[in-house]
Amino acid sequence: MSRPVVVFDYDGTLVDSYAIKRESYWRAVSEEFQIAVADRRVVEISYARTSGAHRFEQLADTAKALRRTVTDSQRESFSRRYSAYNEAAQDHMLEFPSARAVLERLGQRWDLVLTSGLPHVDLVADVQGRGLAGFFVEIDGGDKGRALDRLKTLGREVVLLVGDTPHDQAIAESRRVPFYLTRGDADLLRLPEFLAR
Repeated sequence: MSRPVVVFDYDGTLVDSYAIKRESYWRAVSEEFQIAVADRRVVEISYARTSGAHRFEQLADTAKALRRTVTDSQRESFSRRYSAYNEAAQDHMLEFPSARAVLERLGQRWDLVLTSGLPHVDLVADVQGRGLAGFFVEIDGGDKGRALDRLKTLGREVVLLVGDTPHDQAIAESRRVPFYLTRGDADLLRLPEFLAR
């Protein structure tokens, strides 16, 4: 019998990356579309609203807010820029201090799955580079909703989605999966006690 599953988001949940990725996003968008600094607030509001979604969903929301049309070549160019800026800042995106201890503790009772709006290849590379892959029975990047749907199709009991954004919460609610909101290391530390209830 397979064990129940706890699904983790990655950025902002296990890795403290929100502010850095927001800056990378602004740089990629502003350069690709020649956005003036006066519109930075519009871009950052869009980023906050869509944080946790796939980057192309985020870009679509931002383009709508800016009343811009995005071509396929611009989308791909933006994605390359965004990835490059994130990669350059990777050493500054640190795991939350309690992440490994919490994952190790929870892994004794539940199967842990990692999902993210990050493209799958980028997610796997980052997780492996940090030495975190061994905590998870599956790593599934690109679309959190699809990941939850696939687990349910496989007959897996998903007991919780752990995430840090309204997007994560909306995905959980749409799939009728319980949700645990983290806003930093203190919330992550409380997760084992929450699951023990």
